Amino acid sequence: MKYILILHLCSMITNTCMDPHVSGYQFTNHYDCAISGYAVSQKTLKLLVKDEEFGLDRINNEKLAIRFECRPLDSA
Repeated sequence: MKYILILHLCSMITNTCMDPHVSGYQFTNHYDCAISGYAVSQKTLKLLVKDEEFGLDRINNEKLAIRFECRPLDSA
């Protein structure tokens, strides 16, 4: 079975997430997807610090974090 990595930017204060982002990364097993999910989440959050729309203040104020999932792809 193949898996695709999906990222969610979430506020830990409101316990809500923005629309999911399909990363485009595909994996042949869940383990590889999960390991990559942590790495991609960390890189994404670091990039958001430099983003004009987000930045460090917004990340801290809204307690933003990246949640990810490894969604199985239909084999059909």
